[in-house]
Amino acid sequence: MRGAVLGVCLLTMAASAYAATTGNCSIAAGRWDGKMTFSWDRGDCAGERHCHDGNSDMEWSRWTGISPEDLQHEGATIDARMTAEAGEMRCAGKVHDGTMQGSYSFTPNADFVKRMEAMGFDSQSEDRLQGYVFLNVTTAWIKDLKDAHVAGMTAENLMGLRALKVDAAYVRAMASDGYPELGAQKLTSMKAVGVTPEKVQAVRAMGYSPTEEELIQMSVFKIDAPFVERMKARGFKNPTIGQLVQIKVFKLDE
Repeated sequence: MRGAVLGVCLLTMAASAYAATTGNCSIAAGRWDGKMTFSWDRGDCAGERHCHDGNSDMEWSRWTGISPEDLQHEGATIDARMTAEAGEMRCAGKVHDGTMQGSYSFTPNADFVKRMEAMGFDSQSEDRLQGYVFLNVTTAWIKDLKDAHVAGMTAENLMGLRALKVDAAYVRAMASDGYPELGAQKLTSMKAVGVTPEKVQAVRAMGYSPTEEELIQMSVFKIDAPFVERMKARGFKNPTIGQLVQIKVFKLDE
């Protein structure tokens, strides 16, 4: 009997761990054309402690129940929802002065959590699940990266990979260009500074065989074919990538 009671308690605790959270929210026209700004706060902080709030610019198409035109109707009642595999966000309220303000809720998808655990990503926090919704992290995308042999993926760095639009096509293209063992952290670093397969091919056309770090440095310091030719014209014969980086660092090209 005690075992049965304990089992019920554990099930109740598991369900409550992913119960809906609530707070305040607003939706307004975005800072860029074609986008909207969603702001939220859960109102569960005290003093100087971390507050669960923020804002994000995103496509209107991510939401249902609201359109840009709705914000032009003063007093309109709106129930906007953004649904993703990780859960559903909801912002329900009224329009005032071109902004919809109302009540916020986020309901995690317990089945998604189970699928993530089965793939090796456990200990999902509510904040992380909400981040997955914003970025539309899906188990299909994760599986594609795993199938592309991306190592070192964690529950934490998945959002960085997704935010930078790292996908299996990018991974396989980089592998075809000579980088078949790029891990999650390296992929994030390379994508963040704009390393692309096309840039790799351009660097190789200059006669270089760059390492991963050299590719990152060349992208950061904007070392391209015209720059290399200018340095050669100034007397730097057959400069190495390291020398080109030093020239940029110490502004010897100015």
